[in-house]
Amino acid sequence: MRNAGGFATFAERPRVRILPVLCVFAVALLVCAGLTKRHAVSWNDGSRWATVDALAADHTFAIDGSPYMAATGDRIRVRGRTFSDKPPLLALLGAGVASMLQPLGLGLRTTPAVAIYLITLLTVGVWFALGCSYAFVFQRKLGFDERRSAAVAAATGLATLALPYATVLANHVPAGAAGLAGCYHLTFERDRARGLLLGGLFLSLAYAFDPAAVVFAVLAVVLLAGIPPVRLLLFGLALLPVVLAQLAYNVDITGSPLPPVFNAAVWNDRSLPLYQPLTTPVVGFYSGAQYLTFVFDLLLGKKGLFVFTPLAAVCVYGVIVMCKQGAQRRRLGAAIAATCVTLFLLIVFFQNDEVSQNFGERRYVDIFFVACTSLGVAFGAVRGVVAATAVRLAVCASLLIAGLGAIAPFGGHKGQSGFSYATAELGRIALRNRWQAIEDVLGVCLVLVLVLWLMRGAVIGPIAPRVIQERRRA
Repeated sequence: MRNAGGFATFAERPRVRILPVLCVFAVALLVCAGLTKRHAVSWNDGSRWATVDALAADHTFAIDGSPYMAATGDRIRVRGRTFSDKPPLLALLGAGVASMLQPLGLGLRTTPAVAIYLITLLTVGVWFALGCSYAFVFQRKLGFDERRSAAVAAATGLATLALPYATVLANHVPAGAAGLAGCYHLTFERDRARGLLLGGLFLSLAYAFDPAAVVFAVLAVVLLAGIPPVRLLLFGLALLPVVLAQLAYNVDITGSPLPPVFNAAVWNDRSLPLYQPLTTPVVGFYSGAQYLTFVFDLLLGKKGLFVFTPLAAVCVYGVIVMCKQGAQRRRLGAAIAATCVTLFLLIVFFQNDEVSQNFGERRYVDIFFVACTSLGVAFGAVRGVVAATAVRLAVCASLLIAGLGAIAPFGGHKGQSGFSYATAELGRIALRNRWQAIEDVLGVCLVLVLVLWLMRGAVIGPIAPRVIQERRRA
């Protein structure tokens, strides 16, 4: 039976074995364990390390007393005190892990390399593994077998920019994984109280990790269209506490509910590396030609979506196919498309940061986990040797690019290509420690072989086996 929204009932959906899910989680966490950094690599994660250190050592969000403050320019000044300009949730999780390490004699001030490694792995790494696990379960619930579901989970985690940003204390992977978890529960359990509560909770966590994850509100609107108001209230009850807590934090620290990046007052201090006078507009306005340049750069240029993640083209194809199928997949495809387009427009018009030195456009990581839910459909819809080969090449290229990005997700000079500075960093590693460089290359090759093996049974290729059977019966 199906409900009025065209969604399969709970009893219809395939049962998911727990052992494969645990295997996906373990493998994803193991990959992170081999790549996680042991030092702050940029202002971005350094800002969070200063907050984690301040919380663990001084029990305050103010980072004035932290030795990590000097290594970051991503900081604001409010009423004579200095704070990170980042949302607090990830730092709070990091401080929780730091408190568990203290009895073992490990800490950011005593054993920084070990502490940074473990805190990153047990926060961002765990969220990365959780996101890959949800990617696997999502495909199983869509009706695909374990082989294809594992291939999608592997491509989601290893062949997108989620991999580089899972190696540092950055908020995009936790936000993306939480967004996928919320999407899962609203897609398959929207008729159950548990699904609405978990969906609301995970989407609120995504927003608390990264304000840009507000775009998941678009996803929720599409997926929850048509449900009774009482059920919508359940979703809101789960969503509001975390969102209100984040807004209360903003008000308490900065005096405004807006994220610090949009609050001009917190940047009006000449001691700040990113000092901006109050007369500086919060949002810049550009000519039509400049906006077109932004669009090109974000799609095909120096931060191009399809340049750094060719797999994204397969995701687009999958969404198009989904929108031509049954009600459930059509609604899911529409939700994915609307969410991705909304984030892209927000980046173009409000957060197009041309001066930041990132490998690709890191903000895309927020939606990669959700966007890749279309891969199972895309893999199944491929017909012909050429098309199947193109899909496999897109996955392989994306994986190799993501592996390169994992070497240096942040770095370089203004305007320098991510490919350029990541390759240069690999060269420096080879000069310092040849065996480490060899291990890195062999690790990427091993992962590539694993993904290709999974893809062998996941991409249909010349013709679907079901079609062959039907023709034989005819």
